Amino acid sequence: MLSNEHWYAVYCKSRHEHLVHQQLTAKGIVSYLADYETRAQWGARLRKTRKNLLPGYVLVQARMDPKIHLAILQTESVVKFIGRPWPQLSWIPDAQVQSLRLLLENRCQFDEIPYFKAGERVEVITGPLAGLRGQVNGPANPKHRVIVSIDLLQRSVALEIDSHLLRQVKAMPELVEAEEYS
Repeated sequence: MLSNEHWYAVYCKSRHEHLVHQQLTAKGIVSYLADYETRAQWGARLRKTRKNLLPGYVLVQARMDPKIHLAILQTESVVKFIGRPWPQLSWIPDAQVQSLRLLLENRCQFDEIPYFKAGERVEVITGPLAGLRGQVNGPANPKHRVIVSIDLLQRSVALEIDSHLLRQVKAMPELVEAEEYS
């Protein structure tokens, strides 16, 4: 890899990832489609199928200049680059892409889990705790540690919960102070 080459994420039309990958490759642009073989049950049958780990995205490796940037954007079914606009494009660290490629090429068993950041507010969507709202504590893993707090009383409890049962909550009401009466 040249020193100015980086990996970029390109967003494309729904279910057009293979087409975009083929077209970029035909243009001489290095691209990566994170697909893998898995088993899916259709009716009573279990079939092998290919699934894209990053649906809607194709990764592109290039030494970005205006000509290449435009060539990528003019590719059929490409919608946009993800992140900051030209000329300060957001790029993905090479080590992250290499780790993903290594995982998929070696056909290791893995589970897809939702991505939550520490401090992010979440809500339980199913099960006996449905409706519980809290805050993720710690790094992403299959079981997130969620903190439920009563700010007014400055009390908190923590629980571990399967990340598949959580969804991100845009906003949670903060501490409400009583209004003064005149």
